[in-house]
Amino acid sequence: MATNAAASTLNKTSITQLFRRCLRSAHKIESASQRETYMLYVRDGFRRNADFPRNSREAVLAYQDGLEQVEQMEYYQRMAKMKHYAAPRNIEPNPALRASAMAKQPSTPTEKNTKNHSSIHQNVSKWLVLNLPHLHADDVEEYTRCLIDDGFDAEEFIVEELREDDLNFMKKAHRRALMRQILDKRAK
Repeated sequence: MATNAAASTLNKTSITQLFRRCLRSAHKIESASQRETYMLYVRDGFRRNADFPRNSREAVLAYQDGLEQVEQMEYYQRMAKMKHYAAPRNIEPNPALRASAMAKQPSTPTEKNTKNHSSIHQNVSKWLVLNLPHLHADDVEEYTRCLIDDGFDAEEFIVEELREDDLNFMKKAHRRALMRQILDKRAK
């Protein structure tokens, strides 16, 4: 049945769009050698299947296979991006820039800020898990980062100020469950 649905939408435009989507996905690969390999793979696959009659079973299956592959590639790229943003940052600035910055701002050391950020991250993560105990670890990391980035870095502030439209980054079911918990706490 899926083959018939794909056959009805399989035309030159949809094939061209898939080809361009595959190339865009390949351009996002960080490693130059992997990027080049994937680009060759995409071009070769489309050339190999170019002679299939447009609505033949082989053409439809090749199209579906290409669509599946690009969706998997985009999924892995999204996961890698999430891991990149969720990873702790211990980036040391250029020593010359650091020396001039320290001369300008002698007040707070970097270690204190890192510890403070770490404790904020832990507190917000802990609060999320207490309110949504079913969350997957990846969701906890992403939601914690988004809340902190939006300025919700203390439990009291979250409970008092957070609104549902502040949670657009969350999955719908998680957003509803969390808002129910917050509204219950506000009512007490």
